Amino acid sequence: MKPEVENHWRSWCEIELSALEHNIKAVRNLVGPECAIMPMAKADAYGHGMVECSTVFERAGADMMGCANVIEGVALRKAGIQLPILLLSGVLPDELKTILENDLTVTISSEREIAQVNRVAEILELTAEVHLKVDTGMARLGCERREAVHLMKKIMGSSHLALKGFYSHYACADEDVKFSLEQWKVFEAIPSPPGVLRHMCNSAGMLTLKATHADMVRPGLVLFGAPCLKGFKDLLRPALSWFARVVRVREVAKGTTISYGATFATKRTTKIATLSVGYGDGYFRSLSNRGQVLIAGQFCPILGRVTMDQIVVDVTHVHSVKVGDTVTLLGRDGEREISATEMADWAETIPYEIWCHITDRVIKCHRD
Repeated sequence: MKPEVENHWRSWCEIELSALEHNIKAVRNLVGPECAIMPMAKADAYGHGMVECSTVFERAGADMMGCANVIEGVALRKAGIQLPILLLSGVLPDELKTILENDLTVTISSEREIAQVNRVAEILELTAEVHLKVDTGMARLGCERREAVHLMKKIMGSSHLALKGFYSHYACADEDVKFSLEQWKVFEAIPSPPGVLRHMCNSAGMLTLKATHADMVRPGLVLFGAPCLKGFKDLLRPALSWFARVVRVREVAKGTTISYGATFATKRTTKIATLSVGYGDGYFRSLSNRGQVLIAGQFCPILGRVTMDQIVVDVTHVHSVKVGDTVTLLGRDGEREISATEMADWAETIPYEIWCHITDRVIKCHRD
């Protein structure tokens, strides 16, 4: 997308909402009309803007929304999201009143939680919708497999609870299909009552283990345009682009050391540009001497360490660069592109972390 810069912007992201709509339609085409879709809106929709993204997903036919906690769920309710909202993290007893008053769906993993949720629902004179989670190989949340049927019966026998879903989570669907299939066998073998949504697939599971889509999938990464598998890449559109500006251009002599620690010294006379972004904006320090940016459609390598507010890049080969120019950190400039996956590879991390680390100092604007 073409960046639109205000004169006071130093680092900003542009999120293309039409790309989100395109991506959820690609998921719908993959899973078919009978399988429900629950987009992940947690962590500010992976840094893309929780309210804005959830509004697009609801309009585009999502069946449910997934959040991490009560704060996120309440924010979506206040923003007018009407879909069922599942809280996928464990809940604390003092959160339950707020959760139930805002019609949020609770994840339950134990008999203690069943009693707590039922008690608060009884006091509020309402029926709480819950999903039971079973641990099949993550060891975070979830009951033991041998407890699952007993807990389902316990939920269904509770006066103020409604069992709406039963689920688990793949640990390494993008890396180890054999391990994932073992998880699925454990999950599939546990019977659940008719009408209860069964779900296990994240983005990677949805793509690699199509026979395990069950009643609902929980895509996250692919909805924002980063493929977990190369074969799906052409069907997706990256939604987020990230920009900064050139604040200084100068020529330095051979042997000039650059940035903290003097970890880089020029090997020739070099034209360098200082850019208005750093780890204070979420630009990973591990990109020091490794990452690249795009200026005037050309790759420019980072020289020296990423600092809190600025980075320095080699622009010797970019003849037209000047102070105030827009720099692409993530996204496309002309024929070239830097994807979240590529930046994550340079930083030795994952695309989720690239997006989630972009700080509030970076202006985020949403474009239709």
